[in-house]
Amino acid sequence: MVSFSCAYLTVLAENEKIFQMNRTLHLPGFLIAMEGIDGCGKSTQAQFVQERLQARKFCVIRTKEPTAGQWGQMLRDSALTGRLSLEEEVEAFIKDRKEHVETVINPALREGHIVIVDRYYFSTMAYQGARGMDPEELMRRNELFAPEPDLLVVFDIDRKLAKERIKTRGDKANHFERIGSLIKARAIFNSIKKPYLYRLDAAQGPEILRDLVVRQFSAMYAERIAQSNNTPRAKLNMILNLFGGDSV
Repeated sequence: MVSFSCAYLTVLAENEKIFQMNRTLHLPGFLIAMEGIDGCGKSTQAQFVQERLQARKFCVIRTKEPTAGQWGQMLRDSALTGRLSLEEEVEAFIKDRKEHVETVINPALREGHIVIVDRYYFSTMAYQGARGMDPEELMRRNELFAPEPDLLVVFDIDRKLAKERIKTRGDKANHFERIGSLIKARAIFNSIKKPYLYRLDAAQGPEILRDLVVRQFSAMYAERIAQSNNTPRAKLNMILNLFGGDSV
């Protein structure tokens, strides 16, 4: 699933140089990864944040993993019918992600868009790490081709509350959502250390979480503007636009 909507600010589109290049592949957009165990509310937040940023006239693409492609569908099916072997599962995730990066994520970042991805390679670290793979090695393999996010949001939640939420939404826990898997995956998510990591207590209300994520994004984006080579007046207008104001 890819949700796409553009109402991009002309002043930002015409001043692409304000964007700090993505650290891995030198792409000009802004990548936000939403992560956490099942039931943490990340999918709801991906939608809420997209809507809030679109209201500020940003071009935002929301997408998710596993995708609806060949490899992603295989993984989705296995969640219900029985998981693949660990090696097959890892390879399927990597093939699915490579296709996702090549066809959706990188093209959007090249255009300077904001991309929100609901699950990314940190989930592979967590869930396949929970099955015995080395999370650091999984990260290394993925970062050979997948751009690191500019903002990684991890929604941390107690596994009991996560299970209650899964039941509340009317779903039966699939093979990825077993208690033992969630406990191990949560521990790996909580072990991640990245300079762009923003960890939140997912037990907070959805509107509070949305506002915190948008605030963090705005602070990081404003810093990019401040460090750009634009004139003081141009920077001021970009900051005003960022927070929903009018240019002067």
